[in-house]
Amino acid sequence: MTGSDKIAAMPRRYRDGVICLFLGIFLASVFLACYSIPEVADEDLANGTIVTVLAETSQWLDGYGIVWTFLALAVAVVLYWTWLHWKNREEKLQWRLIILSLVFGAANVAGLCMYNMDALPVSVGKAWMVMAVLFTVGWAIAFYVAAYWFLWLLEHKLCVLSSDREKEQWDGSVSESEARSAKNGAGARGGWKRLAAVLDCHIGLAAFFVILLCWLPWIILYYPASMDNDVYWMLASFLGDIPKTNHHPWFASCVLGVFYKLGVRLGSENLGIFLFVLVRDILIAAIYAGCVRLLKKSGVRRAVCVIALLFYAVTPVWGAYAKHAFKDTFSAALFCLYIVSMIVLIRKVRRAQASTLDFLGYGIIALLTSLFRNNCIYSVFPITLLLLVWLLKKRERWYRLLLVFVCLCMYFVYNQYIFNVAGVSKGDLSESMSIMLQQTARTIKYRGDEISEEERETINGYLIYDELAEVYDPILSDPIKSRLQSDQEDGATVNYLTTWAKMFFEYPVTYLEAFVGQSYGYYAFTPKHEYWEGNWNANMTIFDWIGSNGWDYGYNFYYAGDWESARQVLDKWADVWQEIPVLNLTNTIAFYTWSIVLIGYYIRKKKRFGDLLPILALLVMVLTCMASPVNDCFRYYAPVAASAPALLALLDKRENDEIKT
Repeated sequence: MTGSDKIAAMPRRYRDGVICLFLGIFLASVFLACYSIPEVADEDLANGTIVTVLAETSQWLDGYGIVWTFLALAVAVVLYWTWLHWKNREEKLQWRLIILSLVFGAANVAGLCMYNMDALPVSVGKAWMVMAVLFTVGWAIAFYVAAYWFLWLLEHKLCVLSSDREKEQWDGSVSESEARSAKNGAGARGGWKRLAAVLDCHIGLAAFFVILLCWLPWIILYYPASMDNDVYWMLASFLGDIPKTNHHPWFASCVLGVFYKLGVRLGSENLGIFLFVLVRDILIAAIYAGCVRLLKKSGVRRAVCVIALLFYAVTPVWGAYAKHAFKDTFSAALFCLYIVSMIVLIRKVRRAQASTLDFLGYGIIALLTSLFRNNCIYSVFPITLLLLVWLLKKRERWYRLLLVFVCLCMYFVYNQYIFNVAGVSKGDLSESMSIMLQQTARTIKYRGDEISEEERETINGYLIYDELAEVYDPILSDPIKSRLQSDQEDGATVNYLTTWAKMFFEYPVTYLEAFVGQSYGYYAFTPKHEYWEGNWNANMTIFDWIGSNGWDYGYNFYYAGDWESARQVLDKWADVWQEIPVLNLTNTIAFYTWSIVLIGYYIRKKKRFGDLLPILALLVMVLTCMASPVNDCFRYYAPVAASAPALLALLDKRENDEIKT
C-alpha cells in the first residue's frame, strides 16, 4: 500500500489533520524562505538553488529554529479549524477570491525578492522561478485563509443591531431622547453600564478628549514642534526668502506662514509654530472623533468603536505626527474627513434625507483636502465625478450637483490664480515621473552596454546620463530627479518620454523590477526598512529634530532642553510599538492596502456600488503613493491609514436592509 493509499484509508478527521499538518509545514517553510533568503553562490544558481534554499530551511526547522517548528504547528491548527468551519457552513470555493489570492501571492513574492535580492526571480534563473511559483502558491493559500476569516468577521461580528429599540430608533418609531433614556435606565444596574451608556450617547465628545489627552505629551514635550527640511522650505517660500513654489502646496505654506508671523508679532517664533500645531491638532482630534462617532451610528459593535478610538489615540505614529509641523499631519486628517463626508452623503441620499448644506459641505471638504496636499486631487477629482454620476442615477436635484462641481472647480481656479497672478511656480513635472526615472536609471545601471547611442543622447538631453547608474537607489527616486539637465533644449522632455516608452519593449523585465523596487512597500509584507533609508522617509517616519540643513534663514526655533529625556522616552516607545506583534500591524502599510481591497470585495458581493466610491478613493491614493518618490513611506500613506477605520461604517446591516427594500 502506497503512502497516498494509507492516507486515503484513514478516518476523515485524521486525513484532514494530516493534510493540514503538511500544509502547515509547507506554509511555515514559505514564510521562512521568503524572509530568510540565503546567500547563493553562482554555481548554486546554475545547479542547485532549490537544494540550497531547502538546506538552510532545514537548519531553521530543527532545534536551532524551534520558533518555526511551533509556527508550522500553529499554522496547521489554524488550517484545520478553518477547514472545519468552512465545511460546517457548507461554503463553496470563491473563484474571484482565489484569483485575488494569487495576485496577492505574486505581488508579495515579487516585493520580497526585490527587498532581499534587488531582482525578480525571472532575472536570477529557472530554479528561482520554480521557487517563486511555490512561494506564490503558499502566500495565496495563506491569504485565502486570512481573507475567509476577515470576510466572516465583516459579515457576522463587527456590525450588528444591538437591540430592537435601536432598530426602532433607526426606523423613526422611537425618538433619540427615548432611546437615550432606555439606555440610561438599563445602565442603572451598574457603574460600568452607566458609563457605557453615557459614552454611547456622547461618543464623539468622549473620543475627542481621549485623543487630545493622549497626544498632549507629544505636543507639550516637543514644544514648539518638530520640524524637518520641508517645514523650513514652506516657511522660506512664504516669507520670500526663496521663490514662491507649489512644490509644497502653497495654501498649506500660507496657513503655516500666517501662524508664524502671528508668533513673531507676539514676540516668539516658537509660539507661532506652537499655535499652528495646537489649533491644527484640536481640529484633527475633532475629525478623528467624528469618524469614531460615525462608526457608532453605523451600528458597529462598541468594542470596534473603542479599538478605532485607541487606534487614533494610542498608536505612536499619530501622536508623533501631532507634534510635527509638516503638512502631512493635517492632510491625512482632511482626507479622512473627506471619506467620512462622502459616506455620510451617500447614506443620506439613500434615505432621502440629504440637504443642500450636505452637498455644499462635501464640496468644501473636497476642495480643502486638495488644497492641503497636491496628490489628493488625483483621488478627489475622479471619485467626485463618479459620485456625481451616481447621484444623477439617484435623480438628485441638478443644482446640488452643480454646487459640488463648482466647489471642485475652485481648486483649478485657485491654481490658475497663484500661478498666473500671485507668482507661484508650479512643481516640476519630474515630481510625477518617479517610476519612469527609476526605470531609466536601472536600465542604464544593469543594461547600459546594450543601450544605443541615439537613446543615450536623448536621455542625456533630459538627465545627466553618466551619473545615473552611480546614484540609482531602488527605493528612492530623489537622486535621479536631482540629475535633471539644467539647460534642457526645447522638446527634451517629450523626446525623453518617447525614448522611455520605446525602451520598455526592449527591457520589460528591468522596467518591471524598477517599478516593483520603487513600490513594493505599499502592497507587499516585507521587513521594515531602516530609519535612515529613503532620505529618512522609509518605514514609519517619526521626525524628532527641529533643525534644518538647508533652509535655515535666521529662524530661532529650539526645544526646551530640560525635557530631552522625556522626549527620548516617547521616541523609544514608538520604536518598541513597531516590534510588538499584532500592534505593529498599525504601522504595516500592506495590511491597510489588502484590508481595504477585501472590504471592497465584500461590498462588491453585496452589490452596494455607491459604497465602493470611498474604497476606490483610498485605492487611488495608494496608487499615488506607489508613484511617489519614496517606497514604503508611511508619511505619504498616512491619509489612507487615517481613513481606513471609516470604511467599517460601510458594514451597516441596517443600510443593507434599506437598500433591499
